[in-house]
Amino acid sequence: MEYNHNNRKKKFKFNKKHLIIVVVIIIIIIVLALIRINHKTPDDGLKYNKNKSFTKTQTVKGIVFKNIKCTFDGKDSTISYTMINKTNKKIYLNKYDVIVKDKNNNRLTRISAHFTDTLDPNKSIDRIDKIVGTDLSDAYYMELKLNTDKNSDA
Repeated sequence: MEYNHNNRKKKFKFNKKHLIIVVVIIIIIIVLALIRINHKTPDDGLKYNKNKSFTKTQTVKGIVFKNIKCTFDGKDSTISYTMINKTNKKIYLNKYDVIVKDKNNNRLTRISAHFTDTLDPNKSIDRIDKIVGTDLSDAYYMELKLNTDKNSDA
């Protein structure tokens, strides 16, 4: 039996093409890992309401409500938001209601809030409302009803 040199296995050569493929695969793995880490909800024990219809920015009587967040800690819910006066007058919010509804438009809760200061034009204030004993993490919509006095010069 003759030995044929052409039947030998060729040695694998690592060239630029292989290097580029390996680098691209490593970059894809790193990017996917970073995306997964950044989209992971914090492990703080809170349940977050992520319904876009609940957290969307709303404007009522010239007041913008934005950065709306709702969490549930296992016992109570907390709703936080920023109020911005987009009118050219001071506004006195003597009372306003936050009505939280489910997907079928049924009222889950109503929060009556009082605001004793004026809200100057183009100024903002951050608010936090705590709802005791209610899980609003699946609430679908937040309706705002304002009683304002736009003639306030206080």
